[in-house]
Order: sequence, then structure tokens, then C-alpha cells
Amino acid sequence: MRSIDRHIVADATRRLVRARREKQLTGLYPLEHLYVFITMRCNAKCDHCFCWEDLNVGIPEMTLPQLERIADTITPLEMICFSGGEPTLRRDLVDVLGLFGARGKAKCLKINTNGLNPGRIEEIAVRFKEAHPGVGLEFQFSLDGLEETHDRIRGVPGNFRKVLESMRRVKELGARFPALAGGALTVVTSLNYRELVALNDRLREEIGPDVGHGFELMRDVATTAWSLHPDAAESGVGPKNMELPPREAFAEIAEAYRLILRRSPILANAFYLHNLAQLRAVETGREQIKCVTAGQSVGVLYSNGDVAACEFTKPFANLATHDFDFMALWNSDAANQRRAQLGKCYCIHGCYMGKSVEMSWGGIAAMTKTALTGG
Repeated sequence: MRSIDRHIVADATRRLVRARREKQLTGLYPLEHLYVFITMRCNAKCDHCFCWEDLNVGIPEMTLPQLERIADTITPLEMICFSGGEPTLRRDLVDVLGLFGARGKAKCLKINTNGLNPGRIEEIAVRFKEAHPGVGLEFQFSLDGLEETHDRIRGVPGNFRKVLESMRRVKELGARFPALAGGALTVVTSLNYRELVALNDRLREEIGPDVGHGFELMRDVATTAWSLHPDAAESGVGPKNMELPPREAFAEIAEAYRLILRRSPILANAFYLHNLAQLRAVETGREQIKCVTAGQSVGVLYSNGDVAACEFTKPFANLATHDFDFMALWNSDAANQRRAQLGKCYCIHGCYMGKSVEMSWGGIAAMTKTALTGG
């Protein structure tokens, strides 16, 4: 097993032991990942967007003082991921990142971005890393096919070339700043499933053979989530104009995942395992990985201060009711009532499935086997 894979398995094992200990003491796994929809403004028109109905309709955004209060009250996390909408449209994004970075509230801050503005990406990276050199910063660039396909899905001519330029700039800055990285995430749909290997080839040529490239099967609360409690289920979460790949192509997609994993610098990859589980779940409609993360080790914070256990369930409270004290709300009766409604549901959402792989001994064993066998 390669040294990086040994490190990942060892770190996941340590975190699982700690999480199981806290679960025994408190009844909950510790919060490790928080997804923050920092704005619902967006400059793309993606056909597969799962929250398109909430974009550019004037949903409020938390102020810097409110976000500072959250940063002061939240427990230290493994990762805080800023999403949206398009996070880089917030002109104060570097200040927002700094609130959490200066307080040591995450080992890594991640930005999900469409990469449409390479200059803005570079500005954010440089300003943040100059101010907080010891805090990890990662850009996750959306890349949904080769040039024609990507630009069609995203509804923005020239997006493909702009996102590659953004990735190149982050790659170059990574040589200057430690703990700065960027990778690509591809949402797999009926339009792009035949291009996965070719897209990975292009990324390796343009960015480098060590480029990170992950995948998500397109999600929809109506078709890729099951047994949601009727009082908790969110509505309107799903694409406006896109379909899943045909079931007969799932074996081909799985083989593409395996090939790309073998090229990857990291083989002990929980998200690769959940990629395969996603396909199987859609094929069978049956639970593949028990979700022990939603509302426990993973949470969601929306731009207006609403908090949810996951993106397939409704927010259970707004931080304004708790003076923007995040942990007070996270441990509130409203939060516990929502958790009690989540025992039977399952879905294909990678933020929860991938994390759930790491939260079981079977998942750790599977990560180890994948690292030893190459998938």
C-alpha cells in the first residue's frame, strides 16, 4: 500500500474510534463536515442543478457579524465547504473564509465553484493564503463533460476553457502556497456518462497526472431518495432539465470509475466506494450504505441562516432563534426531533454516503482493500 493511502486509512481509523467513543457518551457522532450555502446567487444555468428554484430569487445572505458569531460558537471541524449558488459572487468571501480560518474552526476550507472567473479564483486563493498560510484551502471545480457538453449543461459558452484556466492557476499557486489544492467534480448524467474517461484524459493533459477527479451521480429527491419521513422531506430538490444515465450503462460507468481510480494518486477513496454504491442503489432501490451522518457528523447551513440535517430534508430551525450560536441550535430539541425522523431513509447523496463509508469498520476495510487491489 502506498504511503498516502496508509496515512488516509490510519487517519480515518483514528477519527472513527474517536467518533464511536463520542457516540457512546452523547448518543451522537461528532459534527465533522458542514456545507454552507453562502449565497444563492449564481452566474450559470445548469440543467442538472438540484436547487435551481432557489437561485437568483433574492434569498437573504447572512452578514459578516452573523457569520462571525457562528465561527465563534461552532466546534472545530474537519472541513467546512462553501457552496451555493456560486460562492465567489460574494465579494466578502475572503473575509468569510478568514473568520473560520483565524479561529482554527476547520482543518480544510473548501469552495465549490464553477470556475467562471479565473482572476477572482486567483485573488481569493492569494489573499486567503497570505493571511492564513497554515489553513488548508481547496477549490472543487465543477466540470461536467468535454467542452461542448460542459458548456451546454452549464448554459454558459466558454465555461469549459475558463474552468481549466482557473484550475491551472490554482495548480501554479499550489507551488507557492502549502495546503492549497484544486480538483474537479463531475456530475454524471445522461449527457456525459460516455465522456468520463476522455474527460479525465483531458484533465491529466491540461492540469497534470496527479489531478483530483471525483464524481457524483445526479441527485433528485423524488427519484434518488427513499423512505423519507413525510414531515421532513424537502420538496423541489431536483434537476430542471436532465436525466440519469440509462441503467444499461451502469456497468460501463462503474468500469470508468475503476479505471480513473487506478490513475489517481489516492486509492483509499471513500468516494469511489460510494460511487459504486450509488449505481447499485438506483438499480435496486435498496439501501447500500446506512446513513449515520446526516444531522450528526454532517450538517447543512443555508444562506439565510436555516439549518438542515441534509439537503433532502427541510430545515429544522433558523440560527436567528439561537442568536446565531451554531452548537446551541445543533444540540437543540428541534435538531433532535429531526434526527429522530431520519432512521429509515436512505439516498445517493455523496456528502453523506461517502462520509458514512468512513464511519463504519466495513467501510474502513473496503478502503483498505481498494488501496491494496486498485479497485
